[in-house]
Amino acid sequence: MRVKVLESKPNKVKLHISGTKPVIVNSLRRAILGLVPAMAITEVNIYENTSVMFDEYIAHRLAMIPLTTDLKTYKMPEECEGGGYNTCSVDLSLDVSGPKMVYSSDLKTTDPKVKPVSGKIPIIELQPGQRLRLEAKATLGYPEEHVRWQVGNAAYRYVFNVKIGKECENCLECVKACPKKVLKKGSKKIEVANPLECNGCGICKEVCKKGAIEIIPDTTSFIFTIETNGQMSARDALNTAVSALQKKVSEMREIMK
Repeated sequence: MRVKVLESKPNKVKLHISGTKPVIVNSLRRAILGLVPAMAITEVNIYENTSVMFDEYIAHRLAMIPLTTDLKTYKMPEECEGGGYNTCSVDLSLDVSGPKMVYSSDLKTTDPKVKPVSGKIPIIELQPGQRLRLEAKATLGYPEEHVRWQVGNAAYRYVFNVKIGKECENCLECVKACPKKVLKKGSKKIEVANPLECNGCGICKEVCKKGAIEIIPDTTSFIFTIETNGQMSARDALNTAVSALQKKVSEMREIMK
């Protein structure tokens, strides 16, 4: 297997993975979607709520707010023993009165490293005389258990081999039609400029002479994209997913013995 980084940003990584099979790449995708733990609010104690919204609705909205995650400090709840509370959960609180639009930035946290990814997420609008006072607890969890722990998304597609045939008349119609700018004008016939950008849409084949262009998917080569919501970097999510896969493989080996 060969891996080449095509794009690297804090919350997005695009890779070219070649020399492998779809089942391997799909396993990595599923690991990112289900096996990368993150922080999310799991318990809410509402002491005062005179708004028009039920307690349950507010608790659900709080649970879906993405929180920045520190996997080096915090442990899964099942790994915690007596006295390990500080490394297993984070307390948050909210105490606001109307008239006011309550945003995620109004949540107060006991650990600055675990806070809402964005402070602009609306929670509820309070009218004059209304008040919302609560305490919440955030813990680590796996997205395969609930989507509130999902750090982002991952997807892959085949790399397509674009072949220019003898029938090509260099008419430039395919160059103009290609939405990904994969093709360019050559000296005698159309040339492939950006082969990794081709998504196999086939528009170029529709506007050209039959047989001028052939698009063949490479079932051993993939474009793999990871994009997180800010709870952790895309690289951290990828590394955590790989470690989770390695752990599962080791467990399977022990079972097979």
